[in-house]
Amino acid sequence: MKNLFFLFAFQFLIQSINAQHCSDALVPNTSAFAKLQDGMGFIGSYAIPCISQGKYAEVQIPLKNFRLIKHLNGDDTVYSMRIESISNLPDGMCWATNKTDNTFAAGEGGTLAVRGTTNDKSGQYNLNIVVSFDITGNGTFTRANENYNKISKSGRMILRVNAPDSACPSIDYSLPGNIAGTETVTEKE
Repeated sequence: MKNLFFLFAFQFLIQSINAQHCSDALVPNTSAFAKLQDGMGFIGSYAIPCISQGKYAEVQIPLKNFRLIKHLNGDDTVYSMRIESISNLPDGMCWATNKTDNTFAAGEGGTLAVRGTTNDKSGQYNLNIVVSFDITGNGTFTRANENYNKISKSGRMILRVNAPDSACPSIDYSLPGNIAGTETVTEKE
């Protein structure tokens, strides 16, 4: 009986860790990235449609990878960027890209798809996107596990959830947003 309990607990832990990345293959439409300025990153949050509570949604978010990353000591040339993880998606939602390894060459366009059904609280969800960069050209991700929101020209990535038959909430960049899986809105920082 104890072994069965530990087996279920282990299975739950594994599912919880991978809960926000879609496990099945997905190759979304990648034509919308042509509208993005080169090296812009993801399209701005204002252009992402709302996700309605209780209804299946698939939102395709175009991106165009960086060619340079600016920092205090100058610029780093980007050879490729890999999306490592995305967290704080509303409960019931998962993500995938049109690349099986989530890696994009410099200036390459692609699509991030967020899909599923959520009953999480309506409001805005600031996504925590972790990326790594190859700045050497040899396939080594030397700038690893960086917060995408701090280097993006398009600002923080925000998903909005609305209650059925209600208006989509406005984006407020001054708020930290909801925390996925909770019933409360976090306070303004």
